[in-house]
Amino acid sequence: MTRSHNFVIISAAILLAGCASPTVDTTAPTFDETKYTADLDTCRGGSALNAAMHGLGGAVIGSVIGAAEGAYHGAIAGDAPEGAFIGAIAGSVVGVFVGAYKPFQEQEQSVRQCLSQKGYVLEL
Repeated sequence: MTRSHNFVIISAAILLAGCASPTVDTTAPTFDETKYTADLDTCRGGSALNAAMHGLGGAVIGSVIGAAEGAYHGAIAGDAPEGAFIGAIAGSVVGVFVGAYKPFQEQEQSVRQCLSQKGYVLEL
């Protein structure tokens, strides 16, 4: 993998990890920012970076599958070498997001449930 490819995978994982932080009602009279930060870290299983690493495996697998599919379809649709190359690049970028989506979706649901059980009012 190239450096730019690694950068795309890591950036996607960190970007999607931000989605694992549900919005809570901060206007509630019992809301405490310090306690919320600690509870959020506990519910996520660590910091936002740890949550990003959770979905990184799915992003890598999705990228590899996307690259293979893209290369195959690109070779069939266009000039074999150039089409395969372009298809592999496009497929790997799409695959990063597709592969990471499910783990982050599951993580977000888990965090929402955990925060709700701790008494936080979650916004939709």
